[in-house]
Amino acid sequence: MKRVLAIGFVCALLLPLCLGQITSPSVQPVMLASPQARWTEIGTITASNVYPAVTNRDYTTVTALPDANNVEWELDNWARKAMFSFQTTADADATVVSVIGFADNKSYDTSGGLSLDDDGIYCGALTLTGGLQTGKHSNVYVDTISAASGVLTFTVSDSGNDRRAIVECNTKGFKKLVFVATTLQGSSTLYVEGRLY
Repeated sequence: MKRVLAIGFVCALLLPLCLGQITSPSVQPVMLASPQARWTEIGTITASNVYPAVTNRDYTTVTALPDANNVEWELDNWARKAMFSFQTTADADATVVSVIGFADNKSYDTSGGLSLDDDGIYCGALTLTGGLQTGKHSNVYVDTISAASGVLTFTVSDSGNDRRAIVECNTKGFKKLVFVATTLQGSSTLYVEGRLY
């Protein structure tokens, strides 16, 4: 009997120590490092397009823009942050790219159905200038970037040094980013590259 009481007493003393580790019934994920991601060529732009009019910023209309005028980037669900860089045909090529974000292709209506087109959100604009560092397609990297943030806050790294300039942002849960060249250097091809982390 004494042995049972002693074991019960010890268990009663240790029980608070075990429960002290349980602070929440929900699992809290912890990421110790960013997932590794390679640079990926997302697409090319060979023609300019005006920023879509106020009545033409829904998912169906924006994603129906001619392939030559925009690049669509489908973001992975795990992606919290994104980087992008650009290549162009020659040094000093000047291009302006607007970025439109979508949470997904559809939105919920008041009855809970996925019947409404998602409407685009102005994420910002990037003014790009070609540099001298050779790119992958007998062209050059954009080395100077000026960013005008919208819903996304863009951070530009290593701009104006004849190297590969990089733009970074938090994806804020967007599922798709669409890059539209509102100004494109004549006869040039703009390559858009991205990586998620």
